[in-house]
Amino acid sequence: MVGRTLSRTLLCCLVLLLAPALLVAQSRPRAARTTGSAVVTRAAEPDAGLATIFSNLGPSATDLYDDAYGYYVTGPTNSIGISEQWIAIPFTPKKNSTVTQLRAAIGYESGTSAAILGLYSDSSGVVGTALATVEVKTFPTFGTCCTLAGGAITATSVTAGTQYWIVATSDDTHAPTFGGVWMSSNSANIGGDVALGGWFTFNGGVPAAEALGTVP
Repeated sequence: MVGRTLSRTLLCCLVLLLAPALLVAQSRPRAARTTGSAVVTRAAEPDAGLATIFSNLGPSATDLYDDAYGYYVTGPTNSIGISEQWIAIPFTPKKNSTVTQLRAAIGYESGTSAAILGLYSDSSGVVGTALATVEVKTFPTFGTCCTLAGGAITATSVTAGTQYWIVATSDDTHAPTFGGVWMSSNSANIGGDVALGGWFTFNGGVPAAEALGTVP
């Protein structure tokens, strides 16, 4: 999967503040809502020695994200009844660092339990090429908090002040039926790829994730 390029067209970005009604007229990332569980599972601590390079997670291991809302991550033959959908969030490291692990609040709904989480370059403000990816097969159930899905990636250097992306995609070869929801941290902007038709940005409900590694 490393080296995979998501060559999509950014269809709506700057119009967000000028004409939000235009977004309604176009395909946009499909969101999911549910009733969050009253039972909270404490998230596993990051591996010893890893620093946080990026995070929009909540303040504690029992309050990391909004488990009642998020954006679908789906394969082409999912049973949810929507088009294939990939989701990405941008981040800019403050220091030169090396990313070795990605974790995201992706919840499982249906289908084969497998999806791909990756670190991608930026290409003129949208998702570029995969720098490193990990196949994720274990997910919390959508609507529960606060377990995270993810794993180790090949150690990848990132540059301070440069934008990168954490991207969740379906594994169309091994798990085309996957249906999951990337649960929200309720922050600023997201990027969503709808039916592989293009990257969009919207305000509100940013999927929750973190990039871990080493900082010299």
